[in-house]
Amino acid sequence: REDVDAIMAELPDVDRVVVIGGGYIGLEAAAVLSKLGKKVTLLEVLPRVLARVAGEALSTFYEGDHRAHGVDVRLNQQIDELEGSERVAGVRLGDGEFIPAQMVIVGIGILPCVEPLLAAGAEGGNGVLVDGQCRTSLPDVFAIGDCAAHANRYAAGNTIRLESVQNAN
Repeated sequence: REDVDAIMAELPDVDRVVVIGGGYIGLEAAAVLSKLGKKVTLLEVLPRVLARVAGEALSTFYEGDHRAHGVDVRLNQQIDELEGSERVAGVRLGDGEFIPAQMVIVGIGILPCVEPLLAAGAEGGNGVLVDGQCRTSLPDVFAIGDCAAHANRYAAGNTIRLESVQNAN
């Protein structure tokens, strides 16, 4: 809530915003800021938005919807640095291009804190492995949400971490 309040307090002095990250948070921020009349550039390192959490068709839909609402969506982008002294002036891309902005929002996801469970003997790596009832390999220990890695039928049976509040619910 504090972050949203801080962003809202700055918006009257902001015309251009760069959003780094094309997941749920980045897309939501870009949509809201665009509706508020800001010129928004969304930068995603992967070849499509929502690449870690949705199939290609859904990614294509949301990318198109954001473009239709005026968001400059740029995929396969590398960020070199944020520039500015007292305040951000913009984002320098890996290819040298400079995108001016008075605000930068970084929504690039989190790394789950699974080390304590792994140290206790739970199976996993990029997440804690769980079965269909969210049980880990440790007796009486369950895991849900971003930390849980599970075989997913929508990912051709591959083991994934699904970064989605709906999945945790």
